[in-house]
Amino acid sequence: MSTRSAIIRQTEDGTYEGIYCHFDGYLEGVGATLKEYYINPKKVAFLMALGDLSSLAENVMPTRFHSLDNPEKGVTVAYMRDLGETDCEKKIGKTIKSVAKQIENNGYVYVFKDGIWKCNGKKF
Repeated sequence: MSTRSAIIRQTEDGTYEGIYCHFDGYLEGVGATLKEYYINPKKVAFLMALGDLSSLAENVMPTRFHSLDNPEKGVTVAYMRDLGETDCEKKIGKTIKSVAKQIENNGYVYVFKDGIWKCNGKKF
């Protein structure tokens, strides 16, 4: 069973963009990975560009062949890049709520704003 989550960031123009993550959406999974490895705004933006994720890991880019069936250890698995799926682009909206509503989640909504990660409105 999966714990789905939404990962959202505030963009430079004040709007929001977000992606879906299928596995390990709880604080000790996606939350801990975001907090430890995704503190650089450029890396967060690069993560968003991947679109929806199967799983989040500390690295965005693989260094060798990488797929869902043969993932490189420590590399994020993205549906478009690694599985060739379509309609997995990031969602965009004027508010956090408008973006979160577009992304299926199990109540875990992570937001990167002003260099800080919050889950469901609370710093963690």
